[in-house]
Amino acid sequence: MTYLISILSQFETRYKMVLILTLGLILFVLATAGKLHAEDHSKAQMQYMTGLKLMKDQSKNAATNHAKANFWFTMAAHEGHGGALFHLGVSYENGRGVQKDLRLAAHFYRLAAARHHVAAQFNLAVMTANGKGVKRDLEKALALILIAKQNTGVNHNARSRLNEFQTVIEGRLNEGQISRTEWQVAKLFGTRI
Repeated sequence: MTYLISILSQFETRYKMVLILTLGLILFVLATAGKLHAEDHSKAQMQYMTGLKLMKDQSKNAATNHAKANFWFTMAAHEGHGGALFHLGVSYENGRGVQKDLRLAAHFYRLAAARHHVAAQFNLAVMTANGKGVKRDLEKALALILIAKQNTGVNHNARSRLNEFQTVIEGRLNEGQISRTEWQVAKLFGTRI
């Protein structure tokens, strides 16, 4: 701050006012942009939470509630909410509130996985290993599992499921395929798996 004051003291009075107004305008724009980003994020979170409430409602209108939940998930997904993208994938995979479409399920899982959603990475790995909605590719499925395991926030049960599925996939691959996949993931993360 003292540096800024020393710079201002070098200008004539009329230029000081212009500079102060310009700096004020810049700070206002930056503050507004940050507030808008925070509002978009909280708006997406509220839409996501509304979708979750509707989805968990076990009344006799469950099918209608799933369709309504998917509407709210779509709104939140438009803002890039990873959880909403994941739940849209689940809805399309199981035909809840929408017509079953495995290709769309894989698409939404892929988008959520890119946002580090571990459950989406797992579900996409399962679909990839089995060729459901996507081309069957065991190496890619293993890579998704290894990437999901890089997430430090994974709870014990999820880590166990990841380990079990990794063992199943590795049982179907040869050593060269496993090594190549591990090397590619290690290259991506900068560490050896």
